[in-house]
Amino acid sequence: MLPIVISPGPANILYAASGSSFGVRKTIPFWLGTNFTSIFQTLAVGCGLDLVITAYPRIADAIKYLGIGFLLYLAFKFFRFSCSANKTIRPLTFKDGVIVEALNMKYLLIPTIMFSQFYSPDSDGYGQIIFLTFALLCLTLTTSMIWIIGGNTLASFVLNESRQRTEGIFFGSLLCATALWLLLM
Repeated sequence: MLPIVISPGPANILYAASGSSFGVRKTIPFWLGTNFTSIFQTLAVGCGLDLVITAYPRIADAIKYLGIGFLLYLAFKFFRFSCSANKTIRPLTFKDGVIVEALNMKYLLIPTIMFSQFYSPDSDGYGQIIFLTFALLCLTLTTSMIWIIGGNTLASFVLNESRQRTEGIFFGSLLCATALWLLLM
């Protein structure tokens, strides 16, 4: 599961950008928001959300388009950050983390893959769901912190204002590219 969880996606790009712009400590609320939400998403997938989405694919489409809209909104914030010298942009919050993760269709694929590979219907169903959810949470907490620390490490390289503007444009562009990729999927 590690390659899937650590690969670039909306939340991972935001972890790096926030870690770079605001540091590890100020990124913790966002990190907690995404990972807290992922617990409920994983439990929901384990308990049958896939069946609902398969039966009603428009639900997945709605989540996808809301997620694309939110990514573009966040990209706009990074572009604005890159153009302003007064640094009035605030760090991403717990609420932002909940919204990003709730609208993150990439994440819903992760527990789907996990349960399809590791869930055994012959064993204790709910016990397995809870164990697999906890295991995935441990993995996501660790890998997302790697993105945050990586972004924070990058910040030491981009201490001057010109580089920070470039960084805002870079992360905003990555979010736009991610949104475009999601739109074309």
